[in-house]
Amino acid sequence: MKRKILIISIISLLLDQIVKYIVHINKVNIIIIKNLCSITYTQNNGVAFSMLSGSRIPIIILSIVLIIILLIILKKEYLSNNKDFLILDVGYGILLGGIFGNLIDRVFRKVVIDYISLKIFGYYFPVFNIADLLITVGIIIIIFKNPKDDKLKNKNS
Repeated sequence: MKRKILIISIISLLLDQIVKYIVHINKVNIIIIKNLCSITYTQNNGVAFSMLSGSRIPIIILSIVLIIILLIILKKEYLSNNKDFLILDVGYGILLGGIFGNLIDRVFRKVVIDYISLKIFGYYFPVFNIADLLITVGIIIIIFKNPKDDKLKNKNS
């Protein structure tokens, strides 16, 4: 694995855990922008949208399997491709950091600390955290900045 990805993962993980610690210790509930965004302390024992609630051990196992798969992909990708894809490094780094962030919560707290609450056009989105945001953005970056797509574009040009 590239050193950049490891550093990005660690920074992402630390940011996630520091904010979760502050929110958890203070049980923070703060309105940031009225009727739009607030910090609302909640605990989630499932995954996105509270799916699989109460399935802590299977979720932990799934998280570990996903991390192993990502590490295998990274090893193969960077052995076969010596180009420097900074945006892809960021995508993989924040994805790993986010997965580890929620995994740490599940293992040590037995729940994931969520706190970002959004209301847009009258719809309340499920409360989420920085790790969730990192996972989502990381997946989007990896999907849209796949180096194989760039190779296909260059061949067709």
